[in-house]
Amino acid sequence: MTQQVEQQHVESPIKQTNSITPTQSDKLLEQLFLIEGMSCAACVAKVEKAIQQVTGVSRVRVNLADNTATVLGGEADQICFAVVNAGYQAELIEDEMSRAARIEQQYQQEIQHKIKQAIVALVTGFALMFAMWFDWLPTYAELGSTQPLMYQIIYLLLSGLVISALYYSGKHFFIRAWTNLRHKTTSMDTLVALGALTSLLLSLLIILFPHTFNQHHLYLDSGLMVVGFVNIGKILESRGKKSATKALSALMDLLPTQTTIIEAGISKTIPTKQVKIGMLVQLQTGDKVPVDGTVQTGELWINEAMLTGESLPVKKGIGDQVTAGTLVSNGGEQIIATQTGRNTTLSQMIHTIDQAQTSKPKLATLVDKVAAIFVPAVLIIALFTLIGWLIAGATFSKAMLAAISVLVISCPCALGLAIPMSIIVGTGQAAKLGMLVKEANGLQQLTQVKRIFFDKTGTLTTGKTTVNAVWQQDPHSFAVAASIEQQMVHPLADAIIQFAQQQQLQTFSIERSEIIAGKGLIATLNGKTWILGSQVFMQEQQIDIAPAQIFIQTHLQQAASLVFLAQDKQLINVFAISDQIKSDAVSALNHLRALGIECVMLTGDNINTANAFAEQLTMTQVIAQATPQIKAEQIQQSVQQMTTAMVGDGVNDAQAFVMADVSIAMGSGAKVSMETADLTLLNTNLMTLINAIKIAKAIFNNIKISLFFAFIYNLILIPVAALGLLNPMWAALAMACSSVTVVLNANRLRYFHT
Repeated sequence: MTQQVEQQHVESPIKQTNSITPTQSDKLLEQLFLIEGMSCAACVAKVEKAIQQVTGVSRVRVNLADNTATVLGGEADQICFAVVNAGYQAELIEDEMSRAARIEQQYQQEIQHKIKQAIVALVTGFALMFAMWFDWLPTYAELGSTQPLMYQIIYLLLSGLVISALYYSGKHFFIRAWTNLRHKTTSMDTLVALGALTSLLLSLLIILFPHTFNQHHLYLDSGLMVVGFVNIGKILESRGKKSATKALSALMDLLPTQTTIIEAGISKTIPTKQVKIGMLVQLQTGDKVPVDGTVQTGELWINEAMLTGESLPVKKGIGDQVTAGTLVSNGGEQIIATQTGRNTTLSQMIHTIDQAQTSKPKLATLVDKVAAIFVPAVLIIALFTLIGWLIAGATFSKAMLAAISVLVISCPCALGLAIPMSIIVGTGQAAKLGMLVKEANGLQQLTQVKRIFFDKTGTLTTGKTTVNAVWQQDPHSFAVAASIEQQMVHPLADAIIQFAQQQQLQTFSIERSEIIAGKGLIATLNGKTWILGSQVFMQEQQIDIAPAQIFIQTHLQQAASLVFLAQDKQLINVFAISDQIKSDAVSALNHLRALGIECVMLTGDNINTANAFAEQLTMTQVIAQATPQIKAEQIQQSVQQMTTAMVGDGVNDAQAFVMADVSIAMGSGAKVSMETADLTLLNTNLMTLINAIKIAKAIFNNIKISLFFAFIYNLILIPVAALGLLNPMWAALAMACSSVTVVLNANRLRYFHT
């Protein structure tokens, strides 16, 4: 089905409602904070709430998986104060490069400290447990009944040892639980602290008031076991988190710390962060390119695997662009720095990945709602467990032990980690495979896509356009056309400019120009009005194209794109511009159709050219002569029917991107498209789109598995603990295992391959 879209639609109100002009929030400063002390989803909610109340903050994203908070707006000092006041620690991270080192340092310190805490708790706990099991300590029957004071002194001294070990190993749980109490909130720390302290308190009551209890078994070891096993779980969890962030750290490691520059003919080495735009940088074989730049002398062979996934080196000559983080495979030449620091392509990639890893898909809404009520619900269940056992005639000790097991076995950590862990590992792996994810919600939408609109030029075609024929040879008008096209960013404009350069023609300075989006330009040169653009644009301007009709029909049948040039209502030139269909386009489209996805081509070309391309691509749905406004309207209509994606690479796609459920930019496209898109393909290979859909599905299948384990674990083991079938030690071990299971499951995505 081929459609020619009538131009009367251009007055649609979409133009106003979907402008991509930056909003006020876009101008706010985005800040990254390292948060210390979070342990579960309830902690995330507390930190988010605290930061949201800071004046000037418009958006907060807190990520449990890498312990960070991304904040839009607000003063850093006030944000840190709010976090500290909520019971946590916050540190402002100045830039993405220092972020990796600081997070690595935090993980290392946390792991080392928790290893010491776990050793103290478990060694003391197991020593007490074995001593009581094998009667190495006097029992109440042996000593307490005859010498109660001596019995109490011995066990109070042991209790002092237990309290010291508990304080060292579990201080962080108790402090945060107390902070929660002061703020009338709860978290995993509340459950662990209550479980450990309740077992200690029960033991102290039995020691001090032995005649009020029917049995005199002590639980001094239980609290230590709880704290020890939870710390072991946190150690394994931290190691898993550390592994999950390796993809981002690997990107940051691509930049050299030192750079050789040339000043006044003398080379010297300076820190990379001191390189400024315009500096002359010397590169040698084996060097990592420190900045974005332009080749100034000779030729370089650059390995761009970090950008495109292709390991074969690419030849770069004078004037060609090189990207920070790429590797010099061969050559020793100089480049001029054009972008440095946070403005390089590599830094923007790192920022985009970081943004994706801290974003939340819609699926997270359910988890946030559950997390908000989880700990209070567990406290109520534990209370009912205690009351139920007492009503059933159990001893106070047995009833209390069952309640403690309920507190300890409940695990909000797994719920809090399920989504962010999978997002961090998955988006990092996607970057390795040539896909840059901007928003996690875009990934979720990609898994549900039923229709994809493709821009033609530069997306389905190579975008390497050339002028292969011109109606009416006139070197002066060629130069005029090239001069006008310099106002545009589009492959067809590039073709005409290159054609003029090949003819060694001098371009002119345009006095005034008006760009008509998706149609062409009206320019003034030497007092004369020139009109350049599509066939439809010529017809709108009432320019007679009949003299070139034979030329037009001939080249339309050859799938050429036509650009018309007129002066004062008279047709001067028609440029026939050819473009090649990508070698993998047909295969990619067949794969998409096999997945049940409709494929539609959107193009500004006229019907004949569009049909010729569609026939070669085996596409049956084509919308021709589509302006940016028309593209947006078509996608808006499709979104109302099914989940819709838009794939493009040019400035003219930005408005359509805003309308789509998920927008995908090709890596060769204009910068505005990549900034607007939910997903950027870092190479021009369309099969990468198929891989993007596969990894998106893999990520969300992984999330569902983690959530399944997290929910099922609690649904099954909380009743088991309430029935008295688990003692606190095994409950703590099971709690640790649940978090570790989620972390290990997420890390499976590191081995995803296409």
